[in-house]
Amino acid sequence: MEWVQDMNWPIANDIVGLLLTFPNEIVPLIKDVLAGNDDIWKYWCLKVLIKSLPFPQFQSELIRLAEEPTDGEKLEELDEIAIEILKVLR
Repeated sequence: MEWVQDMNWPIANDIVGLLLTFPNEIVPLIKDVLAGNDDIWKYWCLKVLIKSLPFPQFQSELIRLAEEPTDGEKLEELDEIAIEILKVLR
């Protein structure tokens, strides 16, 4: 998961492809990132992982991001991305 902290790293896309082959196993790892304080890492999880895995397991985290984002999450536009993903889930 740490390779997804910055998608500018050359190996990041390959790692995403590998992670997506284990969708059920990465759900708790993504939830840990979303519960943390690294807003850039959250951004990449939303953009490259959760968008590819629109699992309902993320609904509560996405609702929180959409409705009660922190200042840092707003700065990274996580609220807007969460709203986009929630539209797909509904």
